Amino acid sequence: MVVSGQEQSAGAGFAVPERIAVVVRDQEGTPLLGVPVGFVVSGGGGWVSAAAETTASSGTAAVVWYTGTVPGANELRVSVSGLPSQTVSATGTPLESGQSYFGYRSYIEYIAGDIPLVISAPHGGSLRPSEMPERTAGTTVRDTNTEELARAIAAAFETRLGGRPHVVISRVHRVHLDPNREIGEAAQGNPAAELAWLEFQTFIDDARLRVRQAEGEGFYIDLHGHGHAIQRLEWGYLLSSSELSATDQLLNQDAMVAASSVREIVGRTGQPLTELLRGPASLGALLAAEGYRSVPSPDDPHPAGQPYFSGGYNTARHGSRDGGTISGVQLECNFAGVRETAADRAAFAAALVTAMESYLATWMGVPLAALVGTASG
Repeated sequence: MVVSGQEQSAGAGFAVPERIAVVVRDQEGTPLLGVPVGFVVSGGGGWVSAAAETTASSGTAAVVWYTGTVPGANELRVSVSGLPSQTVSATGTPLESGQSYFGYRSYIEYIAGDIPLVISAPHGGSLRPSEMPERTAGTTVRDTNTEELARAIAAAFETRLGGRPHVVISRVHRVHLDPNREIGEAAQGNPAAELAWLEFQTFIDDARLRVRQAEGEGFYIDLHGHGHAIQRLEWGYLLSSSELSATDQLLNQDAMVAASSVREIVGRTGQPLTELLRGPASLGALLAAEGYRSVPSPDDPHPAGQPYFSGGYNTARHGSRDGGTISGVQLECNFAGVRETAADRAAFAAALVTAMESYLATWMGVPLAALVGTASG
C-alpha cells in the first residue's frame, strides 16, 4: 500500500486551521476504505503527538483530515495499518478566494471565501455514483437548482462587494447521500457516502473556523428548496411552527432563545429573540422588503398552520444553539421566482446580498463593504 498527502489549506506549517488529506491507496492507485491512519507532526521541538479527526473510527477511512494545532510544523509522519511510517510534506499554499477545492472523487466541493458568511447546499447535487447504493430510508428528493442558486449567490457577492462567501456543495444526488442528516441516516452504512458526509461537514467546520479567526463571528446559511404551495421563503431557526405561533413574551423566554440557532446574537446584543425572528431588521423583513415574501417576518410572523421547515441537522450543528460565535439559519427557497430560472436566481441572489449587508451590519457590526473595500454601491 502507498500513502499520498495533499495540502488542502492555507499557509506553511500546521497553524489552525491547517489540514492535510491523507489518501491510502493500493498499488493500482485505488483508494482503500476502512484503513486506520495515525498521525505524528514534525516541527520546532521535534516529533510531537497531534490530534486527528479520522473516519477510521467508523471504519470508512480513505481520506483522513488532519486538523493539527502545532504552529511551524512542516511535515506529517503517517503510519498506516502497522506499516513503517512515511513522511508527507505539508508546506502548501494559501487558499484562494473563489477557488474550488474537492474531496474524494469530487463528490463534495468547497469554494473558498473571504467574508464572514458560510453557505452550504446539501441537497442540490445530481451525481449518481455507482459505488453509493440508493438510500432505502428517509427523504430522497433533491432540491432542484439549489446548487446553481448557491453559485449565483456567491457570484452576486463578488459583483456587488468584491468579496465572496464560503460555499460548500454536495454534488451527489440526495438518493445516495443526505448531508443534512446524522451520518447513519445520511449514508446508511455505505463507506463512500460516509466519507463524503464527513468531508461535507469538515469543509463547513473549516470555513467557520476561518471566519472566526478573521472576524471573530459570522453567519451560516444552509440553503434548501421547498415544494410547498405558498410561494414564500421559509427561515428556519430550529423553532417549530407552533413555537413561532407563541406570543412575543413566550418566544423571548430563555428556553426559546437557548433552542434557537441564533442564540449567540441574542446573548451578545441583549435584543429580544422576536426581533431577530420577525422584527424590522430580521432576515424575513429584509427579504420581504426586496419583494420576497418570507416567514417569519413582520407580515408573516408564523406559518399559520401551513407546511414549514424549521431547520435540520446542519443548522443545529453549525449555528449557535450549542455554542460558538457563528449563528445560522436554514433557508428554504420557493421555486417560482427564486430557483426556477437563471434570471430568477440572479435577481434573488442580488436581493440576498442587499439583505445580508444590512443584517451583518445591524446584528454583528460587520460592514461588508468596508471589510472588502471594493463596494460598487
